[in-house]
Amino acid sequence: MDSNPLKRVMKEITSRNHFLITSHVNPEGDAIGSLIAMFSLLVKMGKKAVMVNSDGVPDYLMFMPMSDRIHQDLPSEFHPETVIVLDCPVKERVGRIADYMNGSKYVINIDHHVSNSYFGDVNWVEEEASSVGEMIYDLIKEAGLDINKETAVALYTAMITDTGGFNYDNTSRKTHEMIGELVERGISPRKMQSEIFEKKSIAQIRLLGKTLSTVKVEEDGKLAYMCLTKNMYKEEGVNDVSTEEFINYPRSIKGVVVTIFFKEHPEKDGNISVSFRSSGEVDVNEVAIRLGGGGHKMASGCTLKENLKDAMAEVLDEVRSAIKEIEE
Repeated sequence: MDSNPLKRVMKEITSRNHFLITSHVNPEGDAIGSLIAMFSLLVKMGKKAVMVNSDGVPDYLMFMPMSDRIHQDLPSEFHPETVIVLDCPVKERVGRIADYMNGSKYVINIDHHVSNSYFGDVNWVEEEASSVGEMIYDLIKEAGLDINKETAVALYTAMITDTGGFNYDNTSRKTHEMIGELVERGISPRKMQSEIFEKKSIAQIRLLGKTLSTVKVEEDGKLAYMCLTKNMYKEEGVNDVSTEEFINYPRSIKGVVVTIFFKEHPEKDGNISVSFRSSGEVDVNEVAIRLGGGGHKMASGCTLKENLKDAMAEVLDEVRSAIKEIEE
């Protein structure tokens, strides 16, 4: 393992010219924000780069500058020699973009998940970082470049979303110092809050209501879970709605230790996204790893290739066991 992976990453970037930058499927603010910030850095360094995400950009993040330059497939005329993977604990989390990482491609893995499998030729993993956006901020400083308004928007989005609005324990003094500089660069916290969290469609609000109607509480009030089904999407006539904040509602129930959000893919059969949140007593990263996923101690997830009923039974068994362990 490199003693200074940040400098190693910068060295590799400096010596290479054609880059594919990607991030995980079902992207949120950190995945898209760090993608744009990294792209901006490479362009300023005179490199050729293309941004690709298997699932594209969620509607609520389309306000960010350069979000319209993120492809869902690699353009046929572009031939990258290096792949930079952002915010992915395992290679498979980039979805079908993993196909471009096979063969002779050099892989740079930049992540902050404790469950990272170190799949790259170079691995820069900082578990204490609030977000990958925070790491890209450090990379920009290492390159000796200024942060313009457009990049500041991307970095701020990455940090505010992955810290739950600066409410999670991964928020540090360093995070706030970085945010202070971004504000100096012209970022308006009020405007960013509005863009990211306060521009919901009526369909999204109704979908939230349907999902909350499924909330169940078990294990003496320590476990809360809910589900979003394909039929709910169909009833509202949508299939591309941000659900990032949904899990925060049952998470706020008094006494709840673990919250689970099950989500059926609106178009793919047998594809269940599972999100976990913990108060800190249960390590949900360990639970997610056993189910083929990963993340952080207090926030993690996985994707199961089975029907909703079987997925719920499998996950709930794991979580109930984990809760019982802390009670012993």
